[in-house]
Amino acid sequence: MQPVTYHRFSRYLHWIMAALLFYMVFLGWSFDSDDSGRFARFQLHKSVGILILFLTVLRIGLREAYKAPPELPGPKWQTGAAKAVHIGFYVLMIGLPISGWAVVSASTLKIPTELFGVIPWPHLPVDVSEVSHDRFANLHGLLAKLLIYLLIPLHVGAALMHHFIHKDEAITRMLPGLEPKPSIVASLLNWRWIVPLVIVVGAFAAAFGLLHGAPSSPVEPAVSEITDAPGQASSEGEAEAVSAVSSVSVSTEEEVASSTASEARVEVPVWSVDKAASHIRFKTSFQGASVNGGFSAYQARIVFDPQQLDRSSVKVTIDLTSVSTSDADRDSTLKSSSFFDVTNHPQAVFEARRFTASGGNKYIARGKLTLHGQTRDFDLPFTLDISDKTANVAATATLDRLAFGVGSGEWASTSAIPADVTLDIKLKADTK
Repeated sequence: MQPVTYHRFSRYLHWIMAALLFYMVFLGWSFDSDDSGRFARFQLHKSVGILILFLTVLRIGLREAYKAPPELPGPKWQTGAAKAVHIGFYVLMIGLPISGWAVVSASTLKIPTELFGVIPWPHLPVDVSEVSHDRFANLHGLLAKLLIYLLIPLHVGAALMHHFIHKDEAITRMLPGLEPKPSIVASLLNWRWIVPLVIVVGAFAAAFGLLHGAPSSPVEPAVSEITDAPGQASSEGEAEAVSAVSSVSVSTEEEVASSTASEARVEVPVWSVDKAASHIRFKTSFQGASVNGGFSAYQARIVFDPQQLDRSSVKVTIDLTSVSTSDADRDSTLKSSSFFDVTNHPQAVFEARRFTASGGNKYIARGKLTLHGQTRDFDLPFTLDISDKTANVAATATLDRLAFGVGSGEWASTSAIPADVTLDIKLKADTK
């Protein structure tokens, strides 16, 4: 016997998925709002996307298990267009989640995905590179535009045309529990119309509330500030890190999929330095004898994403009074007015907001170094290797001490101490 309506499970699943799709559209639009809840919305976007993928597979299974009602009478082009739109929906409801999944998987910043904060979700075995990431992001954005601006308007418009112009059962046979064919007035007054209406409107309201429930004004990028005590973060840094990461960047996910390529950008990750596994050292010589030293106290404010260099920033503040070369007399001389002059200039500060990718894992931080009261441009080449949520940075650079006035009087001569000082920096950092 040919059914006159779609199966009950299919009808309810249809409206549940419609609500989720509308919810995802609004959620994707909310990524343009750069507030402290942006990363949480991105994580939720990933979770709902995978849920839609599972429900689509279930929907296809129900379609195969239960007969659909017969096609409505009409011209062949209209029947063909209806089939094309339905097939298009299935393709997009599978392609969108998988392409978004691929965006996250191809990110060089490996931020774990947990569905709804509970279920660990693996990455796809795709090429991990910026080129691969951008390709998947562009594909994801294209599919999203096809869904939002083509299939949804066609589907909704055709359904309304069938109901109000052709006056057939196109809509009524998909409503939960509604038998065809009541009059237009009766169908509009029937309580079963309220079910899909509430679901769809509720989806928009939930996404709208999620966006506007967060602070409405943009906030500065969250950073992590490392204090003199190893592993101890300032309360402000901790609060910002929890807001940015637990909400990924990492965030790109981060690592991050969104409804357009530009929306694929996520909150820039916050990095907390493991001082026990890090060091800031220098190397010079005195009368031909090698001198090795370092600084035990420093603060690091790091917000960095290889895929979002334009939104990354680094600020390192070194306490020059913590200098140590394993010689107390030499350390005292370095702190004196002849060298660092820590009484008047107790800190050295390197701050960079511009970064250049040099190929592979190599980058250059282009910033300014303030030392001995003088601020000059300073480029710091470094390598970056990221595994899971841990980053290892290695940097070597040459610093002209005389350009900053370090070494005055007899120490301004390079006969005993060369002008060039070699910097050796190693940082191990984590995101939470």
